[in-house]
Amino acid sequence: MMAYLAMMAARFIELRRVLKPTGSLYLHCDPTASHYLKVIVDAAFGPTNYRSEISWRRQSAHNDAKQGRRQYGNVRDVIFFYSRGDEWTWNPQYTPYDPEYVEAFYKHVESETGRRYRLSDLTGPGGAAKGNPRYKVFGVERYWRFSKERMNALIAEGRVVQLNPGNVPAQKRYLDEMPGVALQNDWGDIRAAAGRERLGYPTQKPLALLERIIKASSDEGQVVLDPFCGCGTTVEAAQKLKRQWIGIDVTHYAVTLIENRLKGLRVAANSYQVVGRPADFAGACELARRDKHQFQWWAAWYLGSHTYREEKRGADRGIDGNIFYPNGPYGTGRIITSVKGGENVGVAMVRDLRGVIEREEAQMGILVTLTEPTGPMLAECASAGFVTKSAHGRMPRLQILTIADMLDGRLPKLPPIPERAETKAKPRRKKDGDQIELLLPFEGAAIKPAKGDFVDPRFDSRLFQSAE
Repeated sequence: MMAYLAMMAARFIELRRVLKPTGSLYLHCDPTASHYLKVIVDAAFGPTNYRSEISWRRQSAHNDAKQGRRQYGNVRDVIFFYSRGDEWTWNPQYTPYDPEYVEAFYKHVESETGRRYRLSDLTGPGGAAKGNPRYKVFGVERYWRFSKERMNALIAEGRVVQLNPGNVPAQKRYLDEMPGVALQNDWGDIRAAAGRERLGYPTQKPLALLERIIKASSDEGQVVLDPFCGCGTTVEAAQKLKRQWIGIDVTHYAVTLIENRLKGLRVAANSYQVVGRPADFAGACELARRDKHQFQWWAAWYLGSHTYREEKRGADRGIDGNIFYPNGPYGTGRIITSVKGGENVGVAMVRDLRGVIEREEAQMGILVTLTEPTGPMLAECASAGFVTKSAHGRMPRLQILTIADMLDGRLPKLPPIPERAETKAKPRRKKDGDQIELLLPFEGAAIKPAKGDFVDPRFDSRLFQSAE
Protein backbone atom coordinates (compact mmCIF):
# COMPACT_ATOMS: atom_id res chain seq x y z
CA MET A 1 0.00 0.00 0.00
CA MET A 2 2.78 2.47 0.86
CA ALA A 3 4.48 2.01 -2.51
CA TYR A 4 1.17 2.59 -4.27
CA LEU A 5 0.43 5.74 -2.27
CA ALA A 6 3.93 7.12 -2.91
CA MET A 7 3.48 6.51 -6.64
CA MET A 8 0.10 8.23 -6.63
CA ALA A 9 1.36 11.22 -4.63
CA ALA A 10 3.91 12.09 -7.33
CA ARG A 11 1.22 11.83 -9.99
CA PHE A 12 -1.24 14.06 -8.14
CA ILE A 13 1.40 16.77 -7.98
CA GLU A 14 1.98 16.52 -11.74
CA LEU A 15 -1.75 16.40 -12.48
CA ARG A 16 -2.29 19.61 -10.55
CA ARG A 17 0.58 21.21 -12.44
CA VAL A 18 -0.88 20.46 -15.89
CA LEU A 19 -4.53 21.21 -15.03
CA LYS A 20 -5.84 24.53 -16.33
CA PRO A 21 -7.19 26.93 -13.66
CA THR A 22 -10.79 25.88 -14.36
CA GLY A 23 -9.97 22.16 -14.56
CA SER A 24 -11.19 19.35 -12.33
CA LEU A 25 -9.88 16.03 -11.05
CA TYR A 26 -11.99 12.89 -10.64
CA LEU A 27 -10.36 10.02 -8.75
CA HIS A 28 -12.01 6.61 -8.72
CA CYS A 29 -10.94 4.20 -5.99
CA ASP A 30 -12.39 1.47 -3.82
CA PRO A 31 -13.09 1.88 -0.08
CA THR A 32 -9.91 0.07 0.94
CA ALA A 33 -7.72 2.97 -0.23
CA SER A 34 -10.07 5.95 -0.48
CA HIS A 35 -9.36 7.38 2.98
CA TYR A 36 -5.58 7.26 2.40
CA LEU A 37 -5.86 8.78 -1.07
CA LYS A 38 -8.04 11.67 0.08
CA VAL A 39 -5.37 12.81 2.52
CA ILE A 40 -2.81 12.81 -0.29
CA VAL A 41 -5.05 14.66 -2.75
CA ASP A 42 -5.89 17.22 -0.05
CA ALA A 43 -2.15 17.82 0.32
CA ALA A 44 -1.60 18.17 -3.44
CA PHE A 45 -4.70 20.19 -4.39
CA GLY A 46 -5.55 21.83 -1.07
CA PRO A 47 -8.46 20.79 1.16
CA THR A 48 -10.48 23.85 0.11
CA ASN A 49 -10.58 22.53 -3.47
CA TYR A 50 -12.32 19.33 -2.43
CA ARG A 51 -15.79 19.43 -3.95
CA SER A 52 -17.54 16.14 -3.35
CA GLU A 53 -17.27 12.45 -2.60
CA ILE A 54 -19.43 10.53 -5.07
CA SER A 55 -20.69 7.10 -4.11
CA TRP A 56 -20.94 4.97 -7.25
CA ARG A 57 -23.14 1.94 -6.68
CA ARG A 58 -21.63 -0.22 -9.40
CA GLN A 59 -23.73 -3.34 -8.82
CA SER A 60 -26.90 -4.52 -7.15
CA ALA A 61 -27.01 -6.27 -3.79
CA HIS A 62 -25.68 -9.82 -3.58
CA ASN A 63 -26.07 -12.40 -0.86
CA ASP A 64 -22.80 -14.14 0.03
CA ALA A 65 -23.93 -15.39 3.42
CA LYS A 66 -24.04 -18.98 2.22
CA GLN A 67 -20.40 -18.61 1.15
CA GLY A 68 -19.47 -17.55 4.68
CA ARG A 69 -19.41 -13.75 4.25
CA ARG A 70 -19.53 -12.12 7.70
CA GLN A 71 -19.77 -8.44 6.79
CA TYR A 72 -21.92 -6.01 4.80
CA GLY A 73 -22.05 -6.46 1.05
CA ASN A 74 -19.69 -4.15 -0.84
CA VAL A 75 -21.53 -2.71 -3.83
CA ARG A 76 -20.02 0.76 -4.16
CA ASP A 77 -16.83 2.55 -5.07
CA VAL A 78 -15.72 6.09 -4.30
CA ILE A 79 -15.13 8.92 -6.79
CA PHE A 80 -13.48 12.05 -5.39
CA PHE A 81 -14.16 15.34 -7.17
CA TYR A 82 -11.62 18.18 -6.81
CA SER A 83 -11.18 21.45 -8.66
CA ARG A 84 -7.93 23.18 -9.54
CA GLY A 85 -9.08 26.44 -8.00
CA ASP A 86 -12.04 28.54 -6.90
CA GLU A 87 -13.63 28.62 -10.38
CA TRP A 88 -14.20 25.48 -12.42
CA THR A 89 -16.12 24.37 -15.48
CA TRP A 90 -19.51 23.09 -14.40
CA ASN A 91 -22.48 21.90 -16.45
CA PRO A 92 -25.34 20.65 -14.22
CA GLN A 93 -26.50 17.11 -14.96
CA TYR A 94 -29.92 15.65 -14.36
CA THR A 95 -31.50 12.23 -13.91
CA PRO A 96 -35.07 11.21 -14.81
CA TYR A 97 -37.86 11.69 -12.30
CA ASP A 98 -38.99 8.69 -10.29
CA PRO A 99 -42.16 7.17 -11.83
CA GLU A 100 -44.01 7.50 -8.52
CA TYR A 101 -43.12 11.21 -8.41
CA VAL A 102 -44.40 11.67 -11.96
CA GLU A 103 -47.70 9.96 -11.14
CA ALA A 104 -48.18 12.04 -8.00
CA PHE A 105 -47.24 15.49 -9.32
CA TYR A 106 -47.66 15.37 -13.13
CA LYS A 107 -51.12 13.82 -12.95
CA HIS A 108 -52.76 15.94 -15.67
CA VAL A 109 -52.62 14.83 -19.31
CA GLU A 110 -53.58 16.98 -22.29
CA SER A 111 -56.20 15.13 -24.32
CA GLU A 112 -55.04 16.76 -27.58
CA THR A 113 -51.30 16.02 -27.26
CA GLY A 114 -50.97 13.36 -24.54
CA ARG A 115 -48.42 15.58 -22.75
CA ARG A 116 -48.22 15.31 -18.96
CA TYR A 117 -48.21 18.51 -16.92
CA ARG A 118 -48.58 19.85 -13.42
CA LEU A 119 -50.19 23.07 -12.19
CA SER A 120 -48.10 25.59 -10.32
CA ASP A 121 -48.92 28.79 -8.45
CA LEU A 122 -48.94 32.05 -10.46
CA THR A 123 -49.42 34.43 -7.55
CA GLY A 124 -46.53 36.65 -6.50
CA PRO A 125 -45.20 35.83 -3.04
CA GLY A 126 -44.85 38.90 -0.85
CA GLY A 127 -47.40 40.89 -2.83
CA ALA A 128 -46.70 44.58 -3.44
CA ALA A 129 -43.86 44.58 -0.94
CA LYS A 130 -41.86 42.40 -3.32
CA GLY A 131 -42.76 44.50 -6.35
CA ASN A 132 -45.28 42.07 -7.80
CA PRO A 133 -47.89 43.65 -10.14
CA ARG A 134 -51.63 43.50 -9.36
CA TYR A 135 -54.21 42.98 -12.09
CA LYS A 136 -57.03 40.65 -13.15
CA VAL A 137 -56.59 37.29 -14.86
CA PHE A 138 -59.74 35.43 -15.93
CA GLY A 139 -61.72 37.71 -13.61
CA VAL A 140 -59.53 37.02 -10.57
CA GLU A 141 -57.50 39.92 -9.17
CA ARG A 142 -54.28 39.09 -7.39
CA TYR A 143 -50.63 40.03 -7.11
CA TRP A 144 -48.93 37.96 -9.80
CA ARG A 145 -45.35 36.78 -10.27
CA PHE A 146 -45.28 37.86 -13.95
CA SER A 147 -45.83 41.19 -15.69
CA LYS A 148 -49.13 41.63 -17.52
CA GLU A 149 -47.37 41.32 -20.87
CA ARG A 150 -45.69 38.06 -19.86
CA MET A 151 -48.95 36.72 -18.45
CA ASN A 152 -50.79 37.47 -21.71
CA ALA A 153 -48.07 35.63 -23.64
CA LEU A 154 -48.49 32.56 -21.41
CA ILE A 155 -52.27 32.71 -21.89
CA ALA A 156 -51.81 32.88 -25.67
CA GLU A 157 -49.59 29.79 -25.50
CA GLY A 158 -52.26 27.91 -23.56
CA ARG A 159 -50.09 27.68 -20.47
CA VAL A 160 -52.55 29.36 -18.04
CA VAL A 161 -55.66 27.46 -17.06
CA GLN A 162 -58.63 28.04 -14.76
CA LEU A 163 -60.19 24.76 -13.74
CA ASN A 164 -63.47 26.33 -12.60
CA PRO A 165 -64.91 29.87 -12.82
CA GLY A 166 -63.67 31.97 -9.93
CA ASN A 167 -60.70 29.66 -9.23
CA VAL A 168 -57.25 31.20 -9.11
CA PRO A 169 -55.57 30.51 -12.50
CA ALA A 170 -52.52 28.25 -12.50
CA GLN A 171 -49.61 27.69 -14.83
CA LYS A 172 -49.09 24.51 -16.83
CA ARG A 173 -45.62 23.01 -16.45
CA TYR A 174 -45.00 20.19 -18.91
CA LEU A 175 -43.04 17.13 -17.85
CA ASP A 176 -41.16 16.92 -21.15
CA GLU A 177 -39.80 20.45 -20.63
CA MET A 178 -38.37 19.71 -17.20
CA PRO A 179 -34.65 18.80 -17.01
CA GLY A 180 -35.19 16.13 -14.35
CA VAL A 181 -33.73 15.75 -10.89
CA ALA A 182 -30.46 17.59 -10.31
CA LEU A 183 -27.71 14.98 -10.01
CA GLN A 184 -26.65 14.28 -6.42
CA ASN A 185 -23.53 12.52 -5.12
CA ASP A 186 -25.15 9.09 -4.85
CA TRP A 187 -24.96 7.44 -8.29
CA GLY A 188 -26.94 4.24 -8.38
CA ASP A 189 -28.25 4.39 -11.95
CA ILE A 190 -25.07 3.28 -13.73
CA ARG A 191 -23.95 -0.32 -13.43
CA ALA A 192 -20.56 -1.83 -14.24
CA ALA A 193 -19.79 -2.52 -17.90
CA ALA A 194 -21.53 -5.70 -19.02
CA GLY A 195 -22.77 -7.51 -22.11
CA ARG A 196 -21.49 -6.25 -25.44
CA GLU A 197 -19.80 -3.29 -23.76
CA ARG A 198 -17.61 -5.59 -21.67
CA LEU A 199 -14.11 -6.02 -23.13
CA GLY A 200 -12.66 -8.28 -20.45
CA TYR A 201 -10.30 -5.58 -19.16
CA PRO A 202 -10.09 -5.90 -15.36
CA THR A 203 -10.60 -2.22 -14.48
CA GLN A 204 -13.02 -1.28 -17.26
CA LYS A 205 -15.53 1.46 -16.40
CA PRO A 206 -18.94 1.83 -18.05
CA LEU A 207 -19.10 4.37 -20.84
CA ALA A 208 -22.08 6.12 -19.23
CA LEU A 209 -20.03 6.87 -16.11
CA LEU A 210 -17.27 8.64 -18.03
CA GLU A 211 -19.74 10.46 -20.26
CA ARG A 212 -21.47 11.88 -17.19
CA ILE A 213 -18.21 13.12 -15.68
CA ILE A 214 -16.95 14.62 -18.94
CA LYS A 215 -20.25 16.39 -19.64
CA ALA A 216 -20.33 17.89 -16.14
CA SER A 217 -16.78 19.23 -16.00
CA SER A 218 -15.77 20.11 -19.57
CA ASP A 219 -17.08 21.78 -22.70
CA GLU A 220 -16.75 20.77 -26.34
CA GLY A 221 -13.23 21.30 -27.65
CA GLN A 222 -11.60 21.18 -24.22
CA VAL A 223 -8.94 18.61 -23.32
CA VAL A 224 -9.61 15.53 -21.19
CA LEU A 225 -6.62 13.66 -19.71
CA ASP A 226 -6.77 10.12 -18.33
CA PRO A 227 -3.32 9.14 -16.97
CA PHE A 228 -4.44 5.54 -16.28
CA CYS A 229 -6.66 5.05 -19.30
CA GLY A 230 -6.60 1.23 -19.44
CA CYS A 231 -8.94 0.02 -22.16
CA GLY A 232 -9.79 3.59 -23.18
CA THR A 233 -13.34 4.22 -21.97
CA THR A 234 -12.41 7.84 -21.23
CA VAL A 235 -10.93 8.21 -24.70
CA GLU A 236 -14.08 6.85 -26.36
CA ALA A 237 -16.36 9.02 -24.23
CA ALA A 238 -14.30 12.15 -24.95
CA GLN A 239 -14.24 11.40 -28.67
CA LYS A 240 -18.01 10.94 -28.78
CA LEU A 241 -18.58 14.17 -26.84
CA LYS A 242 -16.30 16.19 -29.17
CA ARG A 243 -13.56 16.79 -26.62
CA GLN A 244 -9.86 16.60 -27.27
CA TRP A 245 -8.18 13.84 -25.29
CA ILE A 246 -4.92 12.42 -23.99
CA GLY A 247 -4.74 8.84 -22.72
CA ILE A 248 -1.75 7.29 -20.98
CA ASP A 249 -1.11 3.61 -20.31
CA VAL A 250 1.97 1.38 -20.09
CA THR A 251 0.67 -1.78 -21.78
CA HIS A 252 0.53 -2.41 -25.52
CA TYR A 253 -2.60 -4.49 -24.98
CA ALA A 254 -4.40 -1.43 -23.58
CA VAL A 255 -3.21 0.79 -26.43
CA THR A 256 -4.41 -1.79 -28.95
CA LEU A 257 -7.83 -1.91 -27.28
CA ILE A 258 -8.05 1.88 -27.52
CA GLU A 259 -7.08 1.83 -31.20
CA ASN A 260 -9.80 -0.74 -31.84
CA ARG A 261 -12.38 1.39 -30.03
CA LEU A 262 -11.42 4.44 -32.06
CA LYS A 263 -11.63 2.38 -35.23
CA GLY A 264 -15.17 1.40 -34.21
CA LEU A 265 -15.97 5.13 -34.03
CA ARG A 266 -14.51 5.57 -37.54
CA VAL A 267 -11.70 7.77 -36.25
CA ALA A 268 -8.92 8.00 -38.83
CA ALA A 269 -5.62 6.53 -37.61
CA ASN A 270 -3.73 9.61 -38.84
CA SER A 271 -5.87 11.91 -36.66
CA TYR A 272 -4.12 10.84 -33.45
CA GLN A 273 -0.61 9.83 -32.43
CA VAL A 274 0.66 6.93 -30.34
CA VAL A 275 3.73 8.15 -28.42
CA GLY A 276 6.20 5.74 -26.85
CA ARG A 277 5.66 2.78 -29.17
CA PRO A 278 8.80 2.07 -31.24
CA ALA A 279 8.42 2.95 -34.90
CA ASP A 280 12.01 2.20 -35.98
CA PHE A 281 15.08 0.28 -34.89
CA ALA A 282 16.47 3.14 -32.82
CA GLY A 283 13.19 3.35 -30.91
CA ALA A 284 13.24 -0.40 -30.29
CA CYS A 285 16.80 -0.20 -28.93
CA GLU A 286 15.83 2.66 -26.62
CA LEU A 287 12.82 0.72 -25.31
CA ALA A 288 14.99 -2.37 -24.69
CA ARG A 289 17.50 -0.24 -22.79
CA ARG A 290 14.82 1.48 -20.72
CA ASP A 291 12.51 -1.44 -19.89
CA LYS A 292 13.18 -5.02 -20.96
CA HIS A 293 9.69 -6.18 -20.05
CA GLN A 294 8.03 -3.50 -22.15
CA PHE A 295 10.37 -4.40 -24.99
CA GLN A 296 9.35 -8.07 -24.80
CA TRP A 297 5.65 -7.21 -24.73
CA TRP A 298 6.01 -4.78 -27.63
CA ALA A 299 7.91 -7.28 -29.79
CA ALA A 300 5.38 -10.06 -29.12
CA TRP A 301 2.58 -7.64 -29.96
CA TYR A 302 4.28 -6.35 -33.13
CA LEU A 303 4.96 -9.84 -34.41
CA GLY A 304 1.24 -10.55 -34.22
CA SER A 305 0.94 -12.84 -31.22
CA HIS A 306 -2.64 -13.77 -30.50
CA THR A 307 -1.97 -13.96 -26.76
CA TYR A 308 0.75 -12.44 -24.62
CA ARG A 309 1.32 -11.55 -21.00
CA GLU A 310 2.01 -8.01 -19.81
CA GLU A 311 2.91 -8.41 -16.16
CA LYS A 312 6.24 -8.68 -14.38
CA ARG A 313 5.04 -10.99 -11.64
CA GLY A 314 5.98 -14.65 -11.90
CA ALA A 315 8.08 -16.53 -14.41
CA ASP A 316 7.02 -16.47 -18.06
CA ARG A 317 8.19 -20.08 -18.51
CA GLY A 318 10.05 -19.03 -21.64
CA ILE A 319 6.89 -17.87 -23.42
CA ASP A 320 6.40 -14.22 -24.40
CA GLY A 321 3.61 -14.82 -26.90
CA ASN A 322 1.54 -17.43 -28.71
CA ILE A 323 0.43 -17.54 -32.34
CA PHE A 324 -2.27 -20.03 -33.32
CA TYR A 325 -3.13 -21.29 -36.81
CA PRO A 326 -5.40 -23.87 -38.47
CA ASN A 327 -3.39 -27.03 -39.08
CA GLY A 328 -5.89 -29.00 -41.10
CA PRO A 329 -6.54 -32.54 -39.85
CA TYR A 330 -4.04 -31.99 -37.01
CA GLY A 331 -6.21 -29.41 -35.29
CA THR A 332 -4.91 -26.06 -34.05
CA GLY A 333 -1.21 -25.36 -34.44
CA ARG A 334 0.75 -23.27 -31.94
CA ILE A 335 3.85 -21.12 -32.42
CA ILE A 336 5.64 -19.96 -29.25
CA THR A 337 7.52 -16.67 -29.37
CA SER A 338 10.43 -15.79 -27.09
CA VAL A 339 11.92 -12.29 -27.11
CA LYS A 340 15.49 -11.36 -26.09
CA GLY A 341 16.35 -7.67 -25.82
CA GLY A 342 19.95 -7.93 -24.64
CA GLU A 343 23.06 -7.15 -26.65
CA ASN A 344 24.54 -10.59 -25.99
CA VAL A 345 22.85 -13.64 -27.49
CA GLY A 346 23.97 -17.23 -27.61
CA VAL A 347 23.07 -20.76 -28.62
CA ALA A 348 21.69 -21.51 -25.13
CA MET A 349 18.71 -19.28 -25.92
CA VAL A 350 17.81 -21.43 -28.92
CA ARG A 351 18.18 -24.62 -26.90
CA ASP A 352 15.97 -23.17 -24.18
CA LEU A 353 13.25 -22.34 -26.70
CA ARG A 354 13.54 -25.81 -28.21
CA GLY A 355 12.95 -27.26 -24.77
CA VAL A 356 9.93 -25.01 -24.29
CA ILE A 357 8.17 -26.08 -27.51
CA GLU A 358 8.85 -29.73 -26.64
CA ARG A 359 7.48 -29.25 -23.13
CA GLU A 360 4.42 -27.41 -24.40
CA GLU A 361 4.00 -29.75 -27.35
CA ALA A 362 3.90 -26.76 -29.67
CA GLN A 363 4.57 -27.08 -33.39
CA MET A 364 7.00 -24.18 -33.86
CA GLY A 365 9.06 -21.57 -32.04
CA ILE A 366 10.34 -18.12 -33.00
CA LEU A 367 13.21 -16.45 -31.16
CA VAL A 368 13.09 -12.66 -31.56
CA THR A 369 16.42 -10.91 -30.94
CA LEU A 370 17.60 -7.34 -30.89
CA THR A 371 21.04 -8.29 -32.21
CA GLU A 372 22.12 -10.56 -35.06
CA PRO A 373 22.21 -14.28 -34.22
CA THR A 374 25.50 -16.17 -34.11
CA GLY A 375 26.46 -19.06 -36.36
CA PRO A 376 25.93 -21.69 -33.67
CA MET A 377 22.45 -20.28 -33.02
CA LEU A 378 21.49 -20.69 -36.67
CA ALA A 379 22.97 -24.19 -36.69
CA GLU A 380 20.95 -25.15 -33.62
CA CYS A 381 17.77 -23.92 -35.33
CA ALA A 382 18.55 -25.99 -38.42
CA SER A 383 19.18 -29.11 -36.32
CA ALA A 384 15.66 -28.85 -34.88
CA GLY A 385 14.30 -29.96 -38.25
CA PHE A 386 10.75 -29.50 -39.48
CA VAL A 387 7.26 -29.81 -38.06
CA THR A 388 6.32 -33.48 -38.20
CA LYS A 389 2.56 -32.96 -38.49
CA SER A 390 1.95 -30.07 -40.84
CA ALA A 391 -0.88 -29.33 -43.24
CA HIS A 392 1.25 -26.64 -44.85
CA GLY A 393 4.34 -28.45 -46.15
CA ARG A 394 7.82 -28.20 -44.67
CA MET A 395 7.72 -25.78 -41.75
CA PRO A 396 10.93 -25.18 -39.73
CA ARG A 397 10.41 -25.95 -36.04
CA LEU A 398 12.74 -23.17 -34.89
CA GLN A 399 13.50 -19.83 -36.52
CA ILE A 400 15.22 -16.61 -35.47
CA LEU A 401 13.84 -13.19 -36.28
CA THR A 402 15.77 -9.98 -35.64
CA ILE A 403 14.00 -6.77 -34.72
CA ALA A 404 15.46 -5.08 -37.77
CA ASP A 405 14.00 -7.75 -40.07
CA MET A 406 10.66 -7.60 -38.28
CA LEU A 407 10.41 -3.83 -38.69
CA ASP A 408 11.34 -4.16 -42.38
CA GLY A 409 8.65 -6.78 -42.91
CA ARG A 410 11.07 -9.68 -43.49
CA LEU A 411 9.22 -12.32 -41.47
CA PRO A 412 10.10 -15.99 -40.96
CA LYS A 413 8.43 -18.82 -42.84
CA LEU A 414 5.00 -19.28 -41.27
CA PRO A 415 1.84 -21.22 -41.99
CA PRO A 416 -1.28 -19.22 -42.88
CA ILE A 417 -2.10 -17.16 -39.79
CA PRO A 418 -5.64 -15.83 -39.11
CA GLU A 419 -5.50 -12.22 -40.25
CA ARG A 420 -6.29 -9.34 -38.00
CA ALA A 421 -9.86 -8.21 -38.16
CA GLU A 422 -8.92 -4.90 -39.79
CA THR A 423 -6.44 -6.38 -42.27
CA LYS A 424 -7.58 -6.53 -45.87
CA ALA A 425 -6.95 -9.64 -47.92
CA LYS A 426 -3.54 -9.59 -49.56
CA PRO A 427 -2.49 -11.23 -52.83
CA ARG A 428 -1.48 -14.83 -52.35
CA ARG A 429 2.26 -15.20 -52.57
CA LYS A 430 3.82 -18.04 -54.50
CA LYS A 431 4.50 -21.10 -52.36
CA ASP A 432 7.64 -23.16 -52.25
CA GLY A 433 7.53 -26.17 -54.52
CA ASP A 434 7.43 -28.61 -51.62
CA GLN A 435 4.76 -26.72 -49.68
CA ILE A 436 1.27 -28.17 -49.86
CA GLU A 437 -1.21 -25.80 -48.24
CA LEU A 438 -4.42 -27.05 -46.73
CA LEU A 439 -6.50 -24.09 -45.58
CA LEU A 440 -9.09 -25.19 -43.06
CA PRO A 441 -10.93 -23.07 -40.49
CA PHE A 442 -10.60 -23.53 -36.77
CA GLU A 443 -12.86 -26.39 -35.74
CA GLY A 444 -14.10 -27.67 -32.42
CA ALA A 445 -13.73 -25.75 -29.17
CA ALA A 446 -12.29 -22.27 -29.14
CA ILE A 447 -8.69 -21.76 -28.03
CA LYS A 448 -8.39 -21.23 -24.29
CA PRO A 449 -5.49 -18.91 -23.38
CA ALA A 450 -3.48 -19.45 -20.24
CA LYS A 451 -4.61 -17.59 -17.13
CA GLY A 452 -3.10 -14.10 -17.14
CA ASP A 453 -2.59 -14.00 -20.91
CA PHE A 454 -4.15 -11.17 -22.88
CA VAL A 455 -5.97 -11.99 -26.11
CA ASP A 456 -4.96 -9.44 -28.71
CA PRO A 457 -8.11 -7.48 -29.61
CA ARG A 458 -6.96 -7.14 -33.23
CA PHE A 459 -8.03 -10.72 -33.85
CA ASP A 460 -11.47 -12.30 -33.99
CA SER A 461 -12.47 -12.91 -30.37
CA ARG A 462 -14.67 -15.83 -31.40
CA LEU A 463 -11.53 -17.94 -31.73
CA PHE A 464 -10.86 -17.73 -28.02
CA GLN A 465 -12.48 -18.71 -24.74
CA SER A 466 -12.11 -16.65 -21.60
CA ALA A 467 -9.31 -17.78 -19.31
CA GLU A 468 -10.63 -18.79 -15.90
